[in-house]
Amino acid sequence: MGVTAHDQASQQRQAGDTVSILVTGGSGTLGSDVVPALRARGLSPLVMSRRPGGTATRVADLNTGVGLAPALDGVDTVVHLAAGKHQEREAASLVSAARASGVSHLVFISIVGIEEIPFPYYRAKLAAERVITASGLGVTVFRTVQFHSFAAGLFDAQGRLPVLFAPRLKIQPVDTRVVADELATLALGEPRGRVRDLGGPQILTGHQLARLYVDAGSAPRRIVDFRLAGKVWSGYRAGHHLVPATRSGGRTFAEYLAER
Repeated sequence: MGVTAHDQASQQRQAGDTVSILVTGGSGTLGSDVVPALRARGLSPLVMSRRPGGTATRVADLNTGVGLAPALDGVDTVVHLAAGKHQEREAASLVSAARASGVSHLVFISIVGIEEIPFPYYRAKLAAERVITASGLGVTVFRTVQFHSFAAGLFDAQGRLPVLFAPRLKIQPVDTRVVADELATLALGEPRGRVRDLGGPQILTGHQLARLYVDAGSAPRRIVDFRLAGKVWSGYRAGHHLVPATRSGGRTFAEYLAER
C-alpha cells in the first residue's frame, strides 16, 4: 500500500519537519490573528487571496475555483477561514482542489448553534461545514461563539442614533486571539473531526454589553432594550448560541473595547 498525503504529513509532524500551511481569509478579522499565531510557532504560513499581495500570498478564487490548484501546490494543511457569499460552493471548490493536491488536513472554523438558529449566514455556514465533513479528507471542525467585533458591531451600526438599542438576549463574545491560538494548535496536530466548542469568558445580556459600549465611548446615551419575534430570535433567546460549559480566557468585551 502506498504512503498517503496524510501519512506523509503525519511523519513530518512526528519528525519535527516544517508543515506547509495555507490560510484562506488570512487578512480578515480572525485571519489577522491566526497568521501571527502560526508565525509565533516558527511557521511561514501562506495566505490565499483573490488579489495579489505580498510574497506570502497565493492568488485564487474560492467561488470559481480559478487558481486553486497552484495555490494548494505543496500545501499540507489548509486553515479555512474565508466565508464569502456562497460558502457551500466555496467549500466544495476547496475540497475538490484539496483532494487533487494531496492536502492532508483541512481545519474549518464554524459557529456554535448553526443547526438550531435559522439565520441565513448560519445556514450557509452549516452547509459549508457539511461539505467539509463529508469530504473524505482529514478534517478538524472548530466551532466558536461570535467574536467581540460582532457584538461591538451591533452598536457601531447605531452610531447616528440618539439612543442605543440593545437586544434582550444573552451574548458570549470571544477574543479572536484565543480562537487564533487554538486554530494554530489544531493546524499543527492530527485531524480530529469535530472538536470541543469554545465560548467567550463572560455571558452578558445585551443591556450589559450596551452599557460597557457606552462607558467606553465619549458621549452618554440612553439604552433601550428591544425584543424581536421569529425563529431566529427564539433560537438566540433559547441560548443555542452559547457555550457556558467551555468558557475561554482572553480579553473580556470591556477590555476589547478599551484596546480597539
